[in-house]
Amino acid sequence: MGKRKEKSYNKHVYKRANYKYYVKGDSKIERGERLAELAVKGVALAFYPFYLVYSGIKSVAGKVQAFSKNRVKASDNAGKRTITYFSKGSSVSGFLKTSREKANNFILKIAPFVKRYKWQTAAGSAMAVLLAVALITFGTMTPNANLEANATHVVTVPGQSDSESETGDAFEAVDTASVSEEAAAVVAVPEFKVLSVASVKAYQVTADGVAIANFKTEEEANQLLDELKAKYTTPEEGSEVEYVEVGFSEDVEVTKTYLDIMNFAGYDTVEDALAYVIKGTKEEKTHIVQKGENFWVIATYYGISPYDLEAANPDVKPETLQIGQEISLVVPKPLIGVRTVETASYTEQIAYDVVYEETGSLYKGETKTKVNGVYGESAIEAEIIRENGREVSRNILSEAVVSEPSSQVVYKGTKDPPPRMGTGTLIKPVSGVITSEFGSWRWGYRHTGIDIAVSVGTSVKAADGGVVTFSGYSSSYGYYIIINHGGNISTLYAHNSKLLVSAGDKVYQGQQIALSGNTGHSTGPHVHFEVRVNDVAKNPRNYVNF
Repeated sequence: MGKRKEKSYNKHVYKRANYKYYVKGDSKIERGERLAELAVKGVALAFYPFYLVYSGIKSVAGKVQAFSKNRVKASDNAGKRTITYFSKGSSVSGFLKTSREKANNFILKIAPFVKRYKWQTAAGSAMAVLLAVALITFGTMTPNANLEANATHVVTVPGQSDSESETGDAFEAVDTASVSEEAAAVVAVPEFKVLSVASVKAYQVTADGVAIANFKTEEEANQLLDELKAKYTTPEEGSEVEYVEVGFSEDVEVTKTYLDIMNFAGYDTVEDALAYVIKGTKEEKTHIVQKGENFWVIATYYGISPYDLEAANPDVKPETLQIGQEISLVVPKPLIGVRTVETASYTEQIAYDVVYEETGSLYKGETKTKVNGVYGESAIEAEIIRENGREVSRNILSEAVVSEPSSQVVYKGTKDPPPRMGTGTLIKPVSGVITSEFGSWRWGYRHTGIDIAVSVGTSVKAADGGVVTFSGYSSSYGYYIIINHGGNISTLYAHNSKLLVSAGDKVYQGQQIALSGNTGHSTGPHVHFEVRVNDVAKNPRNYVNF
């Protein structure tokens, strides 16, 4: 995993505003249509002077073009002089006379209308003028009005070919006399990408280019990143950690930018932004612990993994869960990962060998320790890489043996076992303290066996000889075994860490069949022991002397 550098510099970022348009119905349709008609007429009257100017310019351009086309050249036989004259109907005086007549006719036509709707006309004209002034003013005063030539429009430019327009300046003057009138070109015309009333300056924290939070000052943005680092680099009390490197997994930047005020939701606070970055969401979902509940029950009820529930509550110890305690159900997905590299010095055990000695005092398959083995010890220097406090890799820098291990000596039985069949009596599978009796109510269910507390790895023995009918795993029992002893009697052994027999195996009374554990729906290391008659759970105390 490469080193990511923190960056902090200023740059402007412009974003396109997301405008939404809404169309609402009006129950008074006729009244709305009348008002719309008046508004349209008012705006039309306000802009009519501009239309007259446009029409005049267009007409003059047409006359000039006609003048050019109708120009006739004549020369005498010697070719020494040229005579130029106007064709009939193209005189400038005729054009001006026609324009005056059109203007007078238009004024006579609209005069009654203007007189009748004089207030509406005045209001429409005023609104049009104010709108034009506002657009011009906002376009010049707003720093967020970004002028970009990002739209391509097809226009006809006399005197320029397609190939020339692609390689030359789109706004360069063209010699119209040098090329044909039909030549066309594609030019880039500027258009306003964002036009807003105002912008807001903000210091934005981004991770891999994605905006995370906006702050009023640069100090607040840097404070967020400092507190995020401190959360995962502050060592526990009494421990010392030497960090070689502290950084982020993503490319994190603090950038001064300008945000469109129309889409600005307000500045973030350091506290709220820190919670958002750690969780990856602003959603809040909690649960109040009820009587008989633990992490496994709560996780099952909400359909999430118990490991995810523990990750959502890093400061809560599952074994000390209290009634009425509030726990979070939101599984964190951090937006920014804090990556640390630290050096550590520690010792590690070296495994010992096991040496077997045969003995006739034990049945075949049984073992007993004669001499306990002793682990060796080695001193290690390592580089540990963590992300958000969780180790992701470890590189061993050096390793030295401090002490050598001693072998363990184990007796191995050679005596033939008794017949593999039930004796009709049951013995207890393990020796230990009974922590839960048969028939007691736990988490809303009636307990169908007896719980015997033992440490993990304790030998679990068959209560009687018989045939193994099940050897496997379930979410509630964990690793468990069922033995059929005949006479419609069977026994069950649950929450083991390791199974030593398989379905179909024949076992004898007292044979080691598993190692105890804490698997499945279990709150601590123990053996759950059941006695069943015709598949109905019975109290084991009626069959076994505990």
